[in-house]
Amino acid sequence: MPGWSPAANGTRTRAAWSRDPAHTPLATSAAPVDLNACLPYAARVAACLCNLDPGVAYEGPRVVYATLGGSPTWGLGDRFHEIAATHGHARLGTHRPRTPYGPGPSVEHYRAPSGREFLRIPSYGQVIDEDPELRASEWKTFWILWKAGVRVLLVGGTSGSCDWRRSAADEDAVRPGDLVLPRSYLTRDTMPMGLPGTELEFCLPRQVAIMDDPFCPPLADTLRAHAGRLGSFRFRRVHGPEAGVVLNRWLAGNGFESLATCRMLETLGRQMSMPVITGDCVSPVLARVCGMHLAYYHVVANWGTGLEVEDPTIALNRLYMETLPPVAAAFELGFLDAASEPTACWCRELLRARPPEYARAQSPRSEQ
Repeated sequence: MPGWSPAANGTRTRAAWSRDPAHTPLATSAAPVDLNACLPYAARVAACLCNLDPGVAYEGPRVVYATLGGSPTWGLGDRFHEIAATHGHARLGTHRPRTPYGPGPSVEHYRAPSGREFLRIPSYGQVIDEDPELRASEWKTFWILWKAGVRVLLVGGTSGSCDWRRSAADEDAVRPGDLVLPRSYLTRDTMPMGLPGTELEFCLPRQVAIMDDPFCPPLADTLRAHAGRLGSFRFRRVHGPEAGVVLNRWLAGNGFESLATCRMLETLGRQMSMPVITGDCVSPVLARVCGMHLAYYHVVANWGTGLEVEDPTIALNRLYMETLPPVAAAFELGFLDAASEPTACWCRELLRARPPEYARAQSPRSEQ
């Protein structure tokens, strides 16, 4: 389960979300959504494609490195820049770019002590009081990153463990307090895999994303190295890609996983000999289609709901508000200042070009 849920504890501060200056508590300034214009299955299409504007130009900084500040730093609210300053990082500005799908999230522009510049988009691009799927937060976020020229993307998440190994003797088990660099992923929702209104809308006839190594292995090595440079703080255990941990990808929702879901993932992990964790992450496919190396880390916050009887929210509130945020911020800032763009990985090669005949086999574009 994700380590935090708005329905479960309600401690997430409003300041942790991107804020539109024109926003009101009743969201009266939000663009109207014609829910009758599209099928219910594609709720995000109703909000975005009916008013798609492919002519929008990106107006923002251009950089190679970026991070999508997520659940590990939620407890900082909108004070990430204050923590960054204590580590020598300067926030150069805050932007709110337009996108073809509507107003985008906040984009923070930083300069690291080394002089490298990077972008930070809070909370995976989600906006307060807006449903991330209905408002297509991933489309907006990845369009901004793509147009900004980002090639290395850092994402952090938190989770519940559904590892079947529960006894004290199971030293290799994935437990609360561990850092995980997953090997692969499952998805419980329909992930965006392209950017509508661009050449990446449906690029399958021209190129296909092979999803072996969805999380860049050299960047996982860099994250592992930085995990040992956090002063007095130590994760209970660090599980690298070789541990074969699978992330059950979760991005948006108002509740924890059910008992049945957790038991299913526990059983699946035992059958595959690949422990499963659940938690927040953006679409690995979309990152690959956009030509990005995806660096991903996960802090295990608790056992999956249904695997323990106690209510996890009290302990999680303390973890998310006090313990984790400064550690995660230091972890991310150190990575962003020192990481190099990988040259010895398969991320680019796994976006495979396809024969031109595949595209010619489809109907040509309409003249309209």
